Amino acid sequence: MAKPARGRKDFEIEYEYVDDLGQVVRREREKLGLSQAELAALVKTKETIIKKIEQNEFNPPLDLVKRLEKVLKTSLLTVAVEEKLTGKTPPPPSTYTLEDMLKKQNKQ
Repeated sequence: MAKPARGRKDFEIEYEYVDDLGQVVRREREKLGLSQAELAALVKTKETIIKKIEQNEFNPPLDLVKRLEKVLKTSLLTVAVEEKLTGKTPPPPSTYTLEDMLKKQNKQ
């Protein structure tokens, strides 16, 4: 359920939905006295999408979850990973053979 999103300039932030996303959406919607159709209109989506989210049949995209958070005034996401990005490619996995290590050492 993790969704990546660009964060600050040099960070990659990955979000996860709360475990009971559908239940939270339904509970908060009902607290506000909104119907599924009214909530759908407020977040600019279809009523069927809200129904599917509440029944845990659909994992909504990050932008929709953020709109739901704003309307429902509740947190539906948690930060799972925040890692600094470098301009370089990540190092290859450490599955070098002895020959590879010797070649690398000789180059230095």
